[in-house]
Amino acid sequence: MNKLYFFTLFFLLTGVSTLLQAQETDTRTASRIRLREHVYNLASDSLTGRLLGTEGNLIAGEYIAGCFADAGLDEYNGTSYFHYFDVKIPSVVPDIPIAVIEGCNVIGILPGTHPVLKNEFVVIGAHYDHLGLAAGRIADGDSIYNGADDNASGTALLIELAGLLKEQGGLSRTVVFAAFDGEEQGLLGSEQFLIDSLFPQDRIRAMISLDMVGYYRASGVLKILGAGTIENFRGLLPQTKALKIRTFPFEISPFTATDTKPFARVGIPTLHITTGSRSPYHKAEDQADGIDYDGLAAVAGYVQKLVMAMGTDASMAPSGNYSVLHYVPSYTFSWGPASALGTNRFVHTRGALEGKSAFYASLGADFRFLWKGFLELNPGINLEYIGARHAPYPGISFMNRIHMCALNVPFSLRVYLPEFNKLPVGVYAWATAYYRYYIAGQTYDPDFVFFDVFKRNEWGLGLGFGLRASVFQVGFETRWGMTDLFRSGVLQDYNVKNRTQTIRFSYFF
Repeated sequence: MNKLYFFTLFFLLTGVSTLLQAQETDTRTASRIRLREHVYNLASDSLTGRLLGTEGNLIAGEYIAGCFADAGLDEYNGTSYFHYFDVKIPSVVPDIPIAVIEGCNVIGILPGTHPVLKNEFVVIGAHYDHLGLAAGRIADGDSIYNGADDNASGTALLIELAGLLKEQGGLSRTVVFAAFDGEEQGLLGSEQFLIDSLFPQDRIRAMISLDMVGYYRASGVLKILGAGTIENFRGLLPQTKALKIRTFPFEISPFTATDTKPFARVGIPTLHITTGSRSPYHKAEDQADGIDYDGLAAVAGYVQKLVMAMGTDASMAPSGNYSVLHYVPSYTFSWGPASALGTNRFVHTRGALEGKSAFYASLGADFRFLWKGFLELNPGINLEYIGARHAPYPGISFMNRIHMCALNVPFSLRVYLPEFNKLPVGVYAWATAYYRYYIAGQTYDPDFVFFDVFKRNEWGLGLGFGLRASVFQVGFETRWGMTDLFRSGVLQDYNVKNRTQTIRFSYFF
């Protein structure tokens, strides 16, 4: 009897599991078919690349609005899905320096179901515009930038999510589906979305950008950038065996930008979901037949679960941390590793001792107190190797090699141009005062005992300039020691100071 009960239960559970797997397979197959249809429509030659202000772009917007209506989404303002805005561009007409064209975001609403949380919003965005036509024929006679991965794939996923979430009855929070226009011309649609205050900014709990999600097979990973902007984000992540998921705390690449940036600038947590840049984006080869539709369907299922978690978790809250590419508060603190390579040389201050350059290197950490993205106080601590070559006595022609190990505590004042959050790439200049304590030293002259000759303490000044790219910085610096290095009376009428020239590298978390 017990065996019969066991086998009955076993076959029942097996049957239920098989049925659920079959249903999941059917669901993904249907999703794949819909996603493929959306991408082929949006990336068709007839839309001529969906450039902002063109007929093809207008047709794409109308297609998206029709899909939102079919899914049963509400119009964002009660009367229309279309959010129009003006874009000023240089005119080709003589005597008319500026022309105005019309951009259009397409926005649908899935109202929340919770009596309180329905007044909060999760914005899901994907830009649907692209680059239009090339100036000439560029690839096999093709002059159309179809933009299948960038970003018909993200727009198709946006439409699919609208249908899936509506079908299940909505979430506790209100979900805003926004197909943004003018992203390729500088995030114009997403910026205007916030400028026009379509929804109260203090009630937008998170913004998700779906940008280039069609090449999972090639990349082998679905990336979620911005996990550090949401408190305890890992608790919201769904478990999956179908996809490899990789999360990143922040967006740090200075060479890519998506519609998350305007939202992060006003302090809204953001996520950028992408399969990366493995596609031939911004090329004529970015065609609908290159998209991995099985992978895109799997991404749709995963993002649906993620949005469900974000739309229902009452404890979801911003972490208060943002990418330096996006948002720099009035006062901020960060730190990171720093290193330098260069040369050091003894410069005589009294007498005529000859000196030559020798190797210099340091490794340590910098600490940043940044004010309004413009002015920075930058203390640090570094362990240094300092080399020097000089004649130990007047009239001696050979160079005595000196090796020194020191602890250096610099204090710098940096100025950023442009301000840190205006552009992802910029320049900076700085001035430094430093204190150096010599830990150890060695010479190759047996009669030249290091600490019998050298002082342990040194201070000096420095000037430098550099280039920043996101959280990375590289700069050139010259430092001048202000302290004589030899002890008084050791070498009568002779003394030297350090002069160091380095290339400095730093990274800030």
